[in-house]
Amino acid sequence: MAVATVFSTQMTSLTGNAGGGSQALPNVTGVGGRERIFHADITLATQASGTTIGIARLPLGAMITDIQIITDTSLGSATISVGDSNSAAIYAAAATYTTINVPVYVGLAATLGVPIVSGYDCQTGVANKSYEDLVLVTASASLPASGNLRITVKYVLD
Repeated sequence: MAVATVFSTQMTSLTGNAGGGSQALPNVTGVGGRERIFHADITLATQASGTTIGIARLPLGAMITDIQIITDTSLGSATISVGDSNSAAIYAAAATYTTINVPVYVGLAATLGVPIVSGYDCQTGVANKSYEDLVLVTASASLPASGNLRITVKYVLD
């Protein structure tokens, strides 16, 4: 049986406390937090390239763990990204989705698993001090005239 010789940041906090002062525990949002979801349904209706669609409102401090996209209609050459009103693809880069009824998990290593510390309101585009509105941004072509697009954002906040 092998023993660990290298540790993640969180495990270092737990294992590196060999007797002595106060114990340094990982943030509960990152270790042991409760997972929550924000689910968004979008009816496809020829939304033009460049359309920004509000899909979720998360409290600051939330840590996104997963973004799932599923569609019952191919988006053709249209691309979609997940971001906020300051950066269109801060959470997931623009991509096409042509396979139907198969969940696709997306995200960027720079923002998944990292607590959100600043936010933007999707109605005003103004920085916000209590929540972050996630938006879906279309590009390359219009979305199809009919069908359904569903996005589930999983996050931890404790």
